Amino acid sequence: MEAALDKIQMEYNLSDRERKLLQFSFIGLIYDITKLIMLFIFFACIHQVASFAFCISLLVVLRTNQGGLHLKHYTTCFIFSFLYLFLSICVLPILIPNLSQPVGLCILFVCLLINYKAGPQKNIKIYSELKNPRNVLKSKINSFAFCMVYMILFFIFSNTLLMQQGMWIIVLHTMQIVIVIIKKYRKEKER
Repeated sequence: MEAALDKIQMEYNLSDRERKLLQFSFIGLIYDITKLIMLFIFFACIHQVASFAFCISLLVVLRTNQGGLHLKHYTTCFIFSFLYLFLSICVLPILIPNLSQPVGLCILFVCLLINYKAGPQKNIKIYSELKNPRNVLKSKINSFAFCMVYMILFFIFSNTLLMQQGMWIIVLHTMQIVIVIIKKYRKEKER
């Protein structure tokens, strides 16, 4: 990998900082792909591939627009991702089966409000575009629109397991956003 990065750095005249960012991106991509493969294998073994694919697609949209918790180590990140998906797909729909449509819509509405008000929660050092208030607003609007569309779909298909699982993805994602805010608040208070 070092040889490839050296070649890219020379060919595109990258600074050392740009090279480090590129290396960080490559490593992150490799980590995400391996996590995705391992998670896919697990959910395939328990016959939940459709739920996994649906929930991952929701999660990608949410995380892209809103950010969320980022853990420092591959293992803890994998465990967190696994628990997050396992809870949403296998545990919560069984613990709280057939959540009624009005209750589900109320929960989703609260999540929509929290995500709009509190998001996005991304590292500004990496996502420098968030220094621009227009980009922050764009992210908020995208998240709001996504949650509204999901609420409409939930209204129509609330009795399906897939929609229930997706609702739990949104709920757990919203909890992540709240945790990130609490962590930031504690850090600021310690200063």
